[in-house]
Amino acid sequence: MEPGEYVVDTEDDEPDLAVVVLQRDAPISEVTVSDPDSDRTVAADNPEYEASEPAVSVAFVESGLNRQWPDWTDAPPAALYEGATDHNVKLYTFPEGRLRTLTGQQAAIMLAEETVDLTALQTRLEDAGWTVDPDDHLITVEKRDEQYRIYKTGDVDGTGTLRTPLTNLVEEYSE
Repeated sequence: MEPGEYVVDTEDDEPDLAVVVLQRDAPISEVTVSDPDSDRTVAADNPEYEASEPAVSVAFVESGLNRQWPDWTDAPPAALYEGATDHNVKLYTFPEGRLRTLTGQQAAIMLAEETVDLTALQTRLEDAGWTVDPDDHLITVEKRDEQYRIYKTGDVDGTGTLRTPLTNLVEEYSE
């Protein structure tokens, strides 16, 4: 597997789209999990795989890359690992055999399944008196001193009394 390839975890019943950021030069028995307070290896977390299996580090697209580093798609594949770490994107390391590579078309279908029409939502929120600050992959909205970030995936970040009605409204604009 090479950096930039789209993959999914074959052991997840509802897998999220991920991108390979680093093909490790070590087997899973020599690579520790992402938790800095642990010396547990990837092999220990994946006992059903051979300890000699190659280790592959990935970043999840919607929950990691798109949130922490919205311009990640402009980076060349060789720069994904450094860029992801520079932008504090959480990385996960798997045995290579646990991941399945997707075609660009398969990845596009997965991405399209989880999107919100941000332009239409922005118009609706502005009409309802929200202050809206749009960006490529999210919109930041504010009303009554409460601020929320709404991502293309439909995820809403922020807490306050308006969160539930806002989340319900976002669901209306899911495609």
